[in-house]
Amino acid sequence: MASSDSSPILRLTFLAVLAIALFVALFARLWFLQVLAGDRFVELADSNRLRTVVSEAPRGAILSSDGEELVRNRPALTISADRQALLGSDGAPRDAEAERVIERIAELLELDTAEVIDRLGSQRRSPFRAVPIEIDVPPELVFTIREQQELFFGVETESLPVREYPQGTLASHVVGYVGEISQDELLDPEYTDYLGGDLIGRSGLEQSYEADLRGAAGRRLLVVNAREHVLDVQSDRPPVPGNDLRTTIDSELQEATERLLADGIEASRSIERDDGQLLPSTAGSAVVLDARSGAILAMASWPDYDPREFVGGVGPDYFEFLQDPESERPLVNRALTGSYPPGSVFKHASGAAMVEAGVIGPRGTRDCDAQFELGGNTFRNWNRGVNEGPMDLSDALKRSCDTYFYALAYENWVRENADDGSEEALTEVGQRFGFGRTLDVDLPSESPGRVPGRQWREEYWLESRDRYCSQAEAAEQGSLEEELLSDLCQFGGVWRGGDAVNSSIGQGDVMATPLQVAASYQAVANDGVLMRPHVGSQVVSPDGEVVREIEPEPLGELGLDEETTAAIREGLERVLMESDGTGSSAFSGFPLDEIPVAGKTGTAESPPRVPYAWFAAYAPADEPEIVVAVNVEQGGGGSQTAAPIVRNIMEHHFGIVDADDAEFEAGEEILD
Repeated sequence: MASSDSSPILRLTFLAVLAIALFVALFARLWFLQVLAGDRFVELADSNRLRTVVSEAPRGAILSSDGEELVRNRPALTISADRQALLGSDGAPRDAEAERVIERIAELLELDTAEVIDRLGSQRRSPFRAVPIEIDVPPELVFTIREQQELFFGVETESLPVREYPQGTLASHVVGYVGEISQDELLDPEYTDYLGGDLIGRSGLEQSYEADLRGAAGRRLLVVNAREHVLDVQSDRPPVPGNDLRTTIDSELQEATERLLADGIEASRSIERDDGQLLPSTAGSAVVLDARSGAILAMASWPDYDPREFVGGVGPDYFEFLQDPESERPLVNRALTGSYPPGSVFKHASGAAMVEAGVIGPRGTRDCDAQFELGGNTFRNWNRGVNEGPMDLSDALKRSCDTYFYALAYENWVRENADDGSEEALTEVGQRFGFGRTLDVDLPSESPGRVPGRQWREEYWLESRDRYCSQAEAAEQGSLEEELLSDLCQFGGVWRGGDAVNSSIGQGDVMATPLQVAASYQAVANDGVLMRPHVGSQVVSPDGEVVREIEPEPLGELGLDEETTAAIREGLERVLMESDGTGSSAFSGFPLDEIPVAGKTGTAESPPRVPYAWFAAYAPADEPEIVVAVNVEQGGGGSQTAAPIVRNIMEHHFGIVDADDAEFEAGEEILD
């Protein structure tokens, strides 16, 4: 009887102990959560209820040397929408009413509803501010929404800063454009402080001075509830505008250079060649430098593009135009990205290299033969069939005698080939002139060009050998193509005499940009000091304080003795100042007695295309102020097409003939 009485008591005791244990565990957990881990959970709670909304900072302006605004900001009317009001978590319209609102937006903006949903759902935009659907809309669209706001629930109109180009397309390749940061860039450590939807420089000064122009975004710290509704504004820091950039661009000279380049290229298309065909003259570029500081006074690339088309995103029609091969790649800044065989405008550097190598003295002579024979190949002078007699470096530059340079280059090749450890004179001296290297210009996408030699040839062959060999195997047996490719497959790494001969006149594998050509003549004009080309002059804060001066900077010296420098300068002056100089016809009537000009013509072959026309010059020759280099793709002879454009630019600069009154007059067709 006693045992049966004790059983309920034991069960009750067990339940009581279990209940007490559970309460103890519960209180222990509550004590842990509220006391030991309290601070951590308060932090998490705060992070869940605080949201940061970023507002764009106006970018700084880009100014010409005389203070004219090349790029500035203006307020743009924008139609934006509340993503959370119109879209659900699945990215689809939240309900039937939201769907109708989206359809109305699409109809108003002439967009597909799918495009509106895509823009609205962009994950690159903060969910705590209205998402721009269309930027820079006409005022009448804004009025439509405001007058019928009940039909556009969740839609608002706002004003956002966008880039404005008060000078139109002027200096478009120099100033560049901006675009929305990409998803890949947001993952790049370089852009850790950028957010989705931010604008970033895409080319030109907008890209290279991004850090200065960008400014500091504004930040609002919002308190939200679990439904993400805003309860309070905890802090509000307004955006700080970016710094302005004052440049070295002379806006008046820039406008004249662009016009004279375009007019000259288009006018040259009426020139009939010896074969009866008209010159194609497909594109070109021009660079104007300050002869002493290296400052870029003007830089033009033709055809150009309209940066205004990039405001708010490029439309499909303009994008198609930019991609059309017949448009000749208008986005490319040919002046510093285009890499071409320089032809005879390279001869001042190759002549200096031969003197430096000890092959000849600056006043030593070689015959200007009609042709040069090497290994069964004939390398002809441009002046076919004529032996012009002995010439020194000055004479050879004036007459642009190819065979003078051929002979010296071959002699130097024999010397260097006999001593594999010797320096390659053409490569080394060419780099002193600014060729085969970047010039550290403050613009993006600069091409280094190329001055080839033994080392380059071997490295290039090792990279290309497999391709040569596979192409040789695929070529028709016994064909010339198979023979050439087989030779490249086996012996393509050998730097041959013919390579050296071709390189001496800026042909073969030599490549240069118009900026490099201009810089090399700037070094000659500046007593042998090569300056870093630059566009930036000052970085100025929004309140007008100079933040940073961008000073002229020497890149190095040509390292030539006085006699060699004198021979080069003399030869370049004689190109224009003497009647048998290759550029004299293009400068007929120019007041050379008052403003002497030194320069060099160049005609670069690039089969199967028509030759590229070059001309580079500085003036006044005795006290240089400016350097001008022009390249015309498929423009025929340098004296024929490029030199007249340089002349017109110089006439405008020196106040002889204004650009408005200038006419293009072709020079003599000399294919030097």
